[in-house]
Amino acid sequence: MSYSHAKPTEKTVDTLMSDLNPARPAPMHPVLDAVEMHMTVPLNQWPKHAIMGTPDYKRRQEYLMADHLKKRPTPGTIDTSAKDLSMSTMFMNKMMKIQRIIQRQGSATNDDPRFIYLYDDMRFKRNIFYWRNFRMNDLPPEIITHIFRIAVWSTSTPAEGTHIRLLLTSVCAKWRRLMIEDCTLWSAIWFRDPPPYERSLEWFKRAGGAPLDIRINEHDADWKSKDDDWSYKEDDHRFTTEQMEELMDKLFVKVSQIRMLVLVVDNWPPALVVLDKLQEAAYAGKTINMERLEIHRMGQPFVWLGPGRTPAVLFGGQTRALRYLCLSGVHIDWNATPLSNLSTIDLRKIAMNVAPTLNRFRDVLLACPRLQKLSLDGAGPQPSARKPDHTPINLPHLKVLIIGGFSMLYSCYILSQFKAPNVRDLTLMNLTGEDYTPMIAAITGRYRELRLLTLYTVNISPTEGGTKAMVKFLYAMPHLSYLRIASMKWHVIEAFNEDPREYGLGRDTAIQSFPQNRLVLCPKLQTIEFQQLSGTKMAEWAARRKELGVPLKRAYVNSPYVSNITPEEADMIQQVVGLFIAPLGSTTPEERALATCDRYGETI
Repeated sequence: MSYSHAKPTEKTVDTLMSDLNPARPAPMHPVLDAVEMHMTVPLNQWPKHAIMGTPDYKRRQEYLMADHLKKRPTPGTIDTSAKDLSMSTMFMNKMMKIQRIIQRQGSATNDDPRFIYLYDDMRFKRNIFYWRNFRMNDLPPEIITHIFRIAVWSTSTPAEGTHIRLLLTSVCAKWRRLMIEDCTLWSAIWFRDPPPYERSLEWFKRAGGAPLDIRINEHDADWKSKDDDWSYKEDDHRFTTEQMEELMDKLFVKVSQIRMLVLVVDNWPPALVVLDKLQEAAYAGKTINMERLEIHRMGQPFVWLGPGRTPAVLFGGQTRALRYLCLSGVHIDWNATPLSNLSTIDLRKIAMNVAPTLNRFRDVLLACPRLQKLSLDGAGPQPSARKPDHTPINLPHLKVLIIGGFSMLYSCYILSQFKAPNVRDLTLMNLTGEDYTPMIAAITGRYRELRLLTLYTVNISPTEGGTKAMVKFLYAMPHLSYLRIASMKWHVIEAFNEDPREYGLGRDTAIQSFPQNRLVLCPKLQTIEFQQLSGTKMAEWAARRKELGVPLKRAYVNSPYVSNITPEEADMIQQVVGLFIAPLGSTTPEERALATCDRYGETI
């Protein structure tokens, strides 16, 4: 990476290592120094374990910790506090040096992933030694318990939360006692251990009377999705009707404590058992206080069980506490189920003949005036003739809108049912098989507060009309700062760099602030996250944004697709914008910041 703007007295990435690692006969540790040894090497030639966000990076940190503990004396046998403090201080000083260099060199260095990786590595090393000197057990028990809660609930995935709890109960007798005595630490239970679920049910017991968040997933971590291959037999998988009934009978002794229930199965029977058991519990007089329900039937979509099956009334009608509803591949008795004051409605892959009617769908939207997220992926209301007095429902609090898996006409039909002027996060996905240019034209100007746009496989005509529609669409979202894109035709992405004046837009707008004396679409766009796109074209596109005076700050490639980017392409991108790796499904720092800021960029 070039830093031609740096002053002679300032250090760049190539000279930083001489300060942080003075010459010595041999490295302190061949793995500990991995990142530092590669600081002068182009990013695409780094070892895998030096790239944050990858499984190799996490495994490397686990190795460092295990290797360090193996070489240290047993706690309490030898006093190593002085040496530990010295090592912690040394790495802290290195962190401070990196911070000073970043401050001197400005934003270019701040967005250089190599500095970020190095700083994170130093922090991890420092923590290894720092925590050996921290007198944790001298703290009052309630403070230790609070620290445990922070550790457990700060994890990014349910699997990591499970792992942390198991670790904390294995450190010493005092920690195990404090952990087990705090019922709130066991109230989030993920049933991923094999039947008869001894570990999960033990946690269920430890949770006592605390509110329960339960996730049931019939597949283990090594199960691979067969969403694109329906030749396998759904009945080959774990849950039978009897197994799910037995598990639900054990869990529903505390049904009034269940705050969240997430179920992920393949076949119909276990999903229907859960819906029926919830209805039976309510009819038996038990109170349902569930705030969040997700039922995902991951088997063949759009399958209807046929006549003779009466859909369940959700919670037997006790839905007053429900705020988050996600139904994927399953349905309920829409007319008999009260649905109001929801914050999230997420419907996926529901056959049209068992979907809610248009009138019922509109009634639900009207009953949810503070709805914040609406996701319709291959599931929506049954179409009916449009009334002459049709009025779109106003959803002023809707912030996240996801539309996917529909025909062009049905997409327009759905989007005409409501207006949501304050949407900040819009996703359009799996809109293929025909030209969706008319849909783009229909929603142009509706989402002027948009900050994050996601486009996954959306078919826009490669004609002048298609380009003009995209330019007008982008021109009407001036605050867009984050673009997530995948499997798109390149002419759609190129539209971001078109001159809007050539399409009759912005001719009266002042343009003195732009280097090439022309308007730029989405001038606040700073971050792009991409997959399944040409690395060379992405580098050229980012370079053009830079020439137009609106450079990107960061580019993320999703981890499963890193191998699709060649070393040469990675280097081309790195010359223009900081290139980072984002695990698939993760939330980047920029995305988190957008979710917590108001329309003026102030933290909420």
